[in-house]
Amino acid sequence: MSYELKTSLVVTTYKWPEALKITLQSVLKQSRPPDEIIVADDGSGRDTAEVVEHVLKSSKLRWRHVWHDDKGVRQSRIKNLAVKFSHAPYLIFIDQDTVLHPCFIEDHCSLACKGLFLQGKRVLLPKYYTETILDKELFKTPRLWVKGLGNRKNMFRSPILGRLLSRAKRFQTTLRGCNFSMFRSDFLEVDGFDELFDRSWGREDSDVSYRLFHSGLRVRNLWFSAIQYHLRHKLINHWERDRLDSELKKNLQEKRRKAIKGFSQLSSEGEIIAASESF
Repeated sequence: MSYELKTSLVVTTYKWPEALKITLQSVLKQSRPPDEIIVADDGSGRDTAEVVEHVLKSSKLRWRHVWHDDKGVRQSRIKNLAVKFSHAPYLIFIDQDTVLHPCFIEDHCSLACKGLFLQGKRVLLPKYYTETILDKELFKTPRLWVKGLGNRKNMFRSPILGRLLSRAKRFQTTLRGCNFSMFRSDFLEVDGFDELFDRSWGREDSDVSYRLFHSGLRVRNLWFSAIQYHLRHKLINHWERDRLDSELKKNLQEKRRKAIKGFSQLSSEGEIIAASESF
């Protein structure tokens, strides 16, 4: 694919406006900007809305801030809601705590291909480095030798080498939704994210990926491309791992192709609380 591919960048967020600000700033520095930005807000307050407007309002990009009430973790639902209010044929999903390399969107577009969805990598920033970024409200690309840096190999960008290494796979278990893209038609075919995975963090990205596999799609890992820098934060200690893993197991056993409670069953709750004039 190429620059002709129209993209919607979906940015999920929840009550961490400081991190969201850094992430959105990195979106504005893209060599190939997304055609629209959809901020998928899982019930944050006014401080998040102020950050969205402050960073995006002065830009020339098309954007929307989509929001629903805070009723606990509802990551699947808010991402489905974001897609509902998007228009582009290609969807790229990231989280509020991932700062993008300037060629991030360009890399996703260049590797997009019918019959595939894409899974990218990330560099893990140490706590002290993250705190400095948030304090100064400015991201600075870390040097390779920065102490405490995780997944250092993911810092190297080499699209040619990445193409050689990124063979399409028919199945993969280790999947993350913070660097994830697919055609809108494929998203709709498997009925989007499944709200069965709400009320707790995680596994909704694996679930939708498994359904894409069951529908005949393959995954391509974006080695040395679409680089992200992950801002360090506290881990969620209390999450329903057993329930979520059990639901994933059912997905595999049943070879699900459709969500149980997916995009087609999205309720009317939620709204666009701000948008660019061009939208």
